[in-house]
Amino acid sequence: MSKKINLLVGSTGFLGNEILKELGIKNISTIALARRPIPNLPDSAKELIIDFNHLKSVDFSNIDHVYLSLGYPLYFHNVMGFMSPSLKKKFFQVDFTYQLEIAKKTKELGAKSISLISAIGADSNSWNYYLKTKGMLEEEIIKLEFSSTNIFRPGHLMGNKKRLDIVLADLISLIFDLVLRGPLEKFRSISVKKLSKSVVSRSMDYKAGIYVYEFKDFKNF
Repeated sequence: MSKKINLLVGSTGFLGNEILKELGIKNISTIALARRPIPNLPDSAKELIIDFNHLKSVDFSNIDHVYLSLGYPLYFHNVMGFMSPSLKKKFFQVDFTYQLEIAKKTKELGAKSISLISAIGADSNSWNYYLKTKGMLEEEIIKLEFSSTNIFRPGHLMGNKKRLDIVLADLISLIFDLVLRGPLEKFRSISVKKLSKSVVSRSMDYKAGIYVYEFKDFKNF
């Protein structure tokens, strides 16, 4: 019988690359799916460069667990809900269509569990197109009925110093985090390293069913 391995979708992204590093630290066999070569690929991982417009031709057999961390590059104001019609189309294709197609195909070929990186506030009825799309994807992933489904809903991800708008968002988040307490705590920002450690740890701790993780589940990693 072939060895079961993990599939990480979005391996070159800000969060996806951190998840890949964490999987490498734990020496977990992983296929890192990406559009372009992945720098500093862990020894336990193999990269698979693909054209996401031709997913039907990709072989996803022998995958046990799927990590969905693919995302169209957005500016902070886009995440806040301000997108042009053309941007909405591109965003939906990457964040919804591609990820759902991969999830469906891996499930059909025997994958047992899945971890989806979503967002706090994800809601298919939201006026915010970003959150609406995230909510729609959550619902569709749940309908696939993987044996184990993990949905991670982080707030703002801290630490992307390559983007000026994100650096500014980090500063704003540091201020607002001070007043986000009680039921509002789930909206706090989280460091990308803490989140990646939480994602890998929770996915390794296999549990049948559907689980949703928020700030309280990330903060102690």
